[in-house]
Amino acid sequence: MTLPDFIVVGAAKAGTTALYWYLGDHPQVFMSRVKETNYFAYGLDEGGHLLYGDPELHHFPIRTIDAYERSFEGAGDARAVGEASPIYLECPQSAGRIRDTIPHARIICGLRDPVDRAYSDYLMYLRSRGRRLDAARELTPSAAWARPDSHWMQISMYHEALRRYFDVFPPERIYVFLFDDLKADQAGLVRDLYRFLGADDSFVPDFDTPHNVGGMPASMLLERVFTNDSLRRAVDPWIPKRAADWARRTRTRNLRRAPRLPNELAKELRERFRDDISKTAELIGRDLSLWLER
Repeated sequence: MTLPDFIVVGAAKAGTTALYWYLGDHPQVFMSRVKETNYFAYGLDEGGHLLYGDPELHHFPIRTIDAYERSFEGAGDARAVGEASPIYLECPQSAGRIRDTIPHARIICGLRDPVDRAYSDYLMYLRSRGRRLDAARELTPSAAWARPDSHWMQISMYHEALRRYFDVFPPERIYVFLFDDLKADQAGLVRDLYRFLGADDSFVPDFDTPHNVGGMPASMLLERVFTNDSLRRAVDPWIPKRAADWARRTRTRNLRRAPRLPNELAKELRERFRDDISKTAELIGRDLSLWLER
């Protein structure tokens, strides 16, 4: 039986896809064949309804422990075995489920400016449904995604979600990084992560291929082809890396920069997160004041 010894738990749109590939590139690290197994977030109530998750937003490709174990077949003598599922940060049950199944797991979590994260996540939602951003209607405080109770805003509240992991895992087995760290020095961050996992930190992964780049597509047809969930889940475990890299580069060339959030809107939205940012900063021991000053 092979189970992972580390989990990348999120947050969504904070660099988890890039990390999945940078970690998987390392010859001493094995990543699950299925990215985002979502196994530790899956559960049904007596009526057969999801205990957590929205069927329109979340998919659960791995639902049994047997299937989960098979996701790591081929790990061999890898020094570190892991997976990456951003839903684990937002799902209230995931931390405890991971602890119960893999009590000695190491946890990796990326955090991003909460407003930027929410906006990027919403743009991904639009892309996945073949819709374009209506800036006049959707870049306002009353837009559905910008309301305080929206899914996008709620999962940008990090403190309670991350606290669940600090409650069940010792702090020395939790590595929290910022999306800003990844942008400023991706090579340095990845070396730190290799060391955290006990892998050779002199290895240099493929930094040239883009991963899950945001924006709005020039061609919705091409975007649907490259991001079709059913197609991706079917081919991802088997497609050669060279072909996968070509697909990611081609998709990136189809993307255009999304409109910036108006300054007044961004400032108003960030104020909502002031208390949560302060608590999160204290929890992880990092100065997050930049998130409020942008």
